[in-house]
Parts: sequence; C-alpha cells; structure tokens
Amino acid sequence: MIKILDSHAYPGCPAIAAAGQRDGAEHVEFSDGTVAGAHVERLGDGRIVLTIDAYRTSKGTAIARKSWELENRGGDRWRLSRRLDRD
Repeated sequence: MIKILDSHAYPGCPAIAAAGQRDGAEHVEFSDGTVAGAHVERLGDGRIVLTIDAYRTSKGTAIARKSWELENRGGDRWRLSRRLDRD
C-alpha cells in the first residue's frame, strides 16, 4: 500500500511506499483514511508512475482518475513530482 500524506494528491505532496515498489495493481491510502485503487509503473532511476483511480475523499469530494510521477527521496519516502495526464 502507498500512503499519500494528504487527503488528495498534488505536486510536492509527500508519500510513503516501499523503496522497491513493484509494477502492477496497488492501493493508495490518503491521510483522511480513504483508500483508492491504483496502478504502479516503475520508470527506474528511483521514479514511478502512479495512476490513482477515481475516488471520494472522506468529506465527499469527488476526485477524478489521475496519473502522477513520484520520485524516491530515500528509503520509503517519496514525493509526487508532477501530474502526467493533463491535456
């Protein structure tokens, strides 16, 4: 499981995940306790693409499916560096 340290993802947001994160299906837990489905693709060089399925925050805010590039900051610490699926 990947933990996003806020109720939604945004550039600069910190996250916690295994340093050797594997490709494939995953779950993401947000700081408000919401859990969403996701998919991980390893890019190498300490980077992954994380696509988070649509979900609702604990306050009911609808969040659309989005893809993010995450950079490893050492060990299990990550940072969402940029959104990838903007038009």
